[in-house]
Order: sequence, then structure tokens, then C-alpha cells
Amino acid sequence: MKDITHLRSLSTLMDSQFRLGGFRFGLDGVLGLIPGVGDIVTTGISIYIIAEAARAGCSPTTLIRMALNLALENIADMVPILGNVFDFLWKSNTRNIALLDQHLANPKHTTHQSRGVLLAIVLCLLGVLFTSLYVTFMVIKALLVAIQSMGVDV
Repeated sequence: MKDITHLRSLSTLMDSQFRLGGFRFGLDGVLGLIPGVGDIVTTGISIYIIAEAARAGCSPTTLIRMALNLALENIADMVPILGNVFDFLWKSNTRNIALLDQHLANPKHTTHQSRGVLLAIVLCLLGVLFTSLYVTFMVIKALLVAIQSMGVDV
């Protein structure tokens, strides 16, 4: 069985390292508060976890499920404020580690099939990421125009 301790630690750091009362959260939610940059960093880390799952030989179906977990998070990020709340609640890395654990307990497919699927997933996720960045930029631009129209210098 492949040792994924480093991936499990990374997932915990991103999704549930900290506690506030009874609520657990990680750097994913905190970094997600930084417009644009936070999403790039957190998505990059999540893609790394998926890439390592592909290297471990996860089936294409499992990789697609992992990518959908991440894509849902990135799509939700496009909605101002609610996307940030979703970042704290939806723990895609934890979900993906659980999928990886299931695969390692019962591997079914070869790494070769997984690599092609991984490439397609990474390309799709990069598309979602850049769309998210574009929407963030447009929202900030619209806010600046609105503020300037009120006579405030920005």
C-alpha cells in the first residue's frame, strides 16, 4: 500500500487544521479570502493531491470524482461572499483523500489509464480557475467603477 501520509497531512492543513468553537477549518477557507491569489494557491494544492492520486494508480472514475469535488468548490468561489463561506464548509481535499483511501484499499485500474484522465481533468480545472479569476477581476472592476461614480477617488 502506498504511503500517503504527506497527502493526508496536506489535506488536514487545507481543510481542518484549525478549530474555532466546534467548527473546524483549514487554510483553504482562509486563503480563499484573498481575491484571485488565494484561489490559485488552494487550487494548485488540490490539483497536486489529485495528481498524486493519479500516480498512485487511481481509476479514471475516481479521478473524475476528485476533480468534480474540486470543480464544485471553484465554481462556488465565483459567487462573491457565498463562495467564501462555501470554501470553509466544503472540504474537497478531505473528500479526495477518502476517495484515495478507498482506491488504495481496493486498487482496480492501472496508472496508464489514470494519466490521460488526469491531463483532461487538469485542463478543465485550469479553465475553471481562470474563469473564476476573470469573474473576480470583473466584480472588483465593477465595484471600483461604482465607488468612483459616487465621487470617491480610488
